[in-house]
Amino acid sequence: MKEDFLGVDILFDAEGDLAVSPTGDLVIVQGRNCLLQDVRNRLEILPGDLFSHEDWGCGITRLLGAPDTALNRALTIRYLRHALEEEQRIEDNSISIKPLMFSSEEKRFEISFKTVGGTRSDSLVWGFGVNDILAVA
Repeated sequence: MKEDFLGVDILFDAEGDLAVSPTGDLVIVQGRNCLLQDVRNRLEILPGDLFSHEDWGCGITRLLGAPDTALNRALTIRYLRHALEEEQRIEDNSISIKPLMFSSEEKRFEISFKTVGGTRSDSLVWGFGVNDILAVA
């Protein structure tokens, strides 16, 4: 399957900085890797943080510190699902979210989905926690 519709963008490294090649050029990411980077970015950004895309993002990081209760798990999964359903390259009915770690200090999830018109599932492990915030500070 041709993956042109999955996008092309500038690659960000693990720290969120622009990736630069040994020759000094910006590195690009395309296809499935572009979509996976966009999904990570969408989940990490709060709605309203991007000037020209105020609805883009996910409010899940507001739940850092929330205890492990059935209500908080359901709310967290709903935040994730809503953000992923906004991504036009993902089939809504293919989204699967499985909590791997859910505590007040850390939340990690296995997320899988299919791209529109695709047959193969893509997956990633994504989450956030106190240590992630402390590493940035």
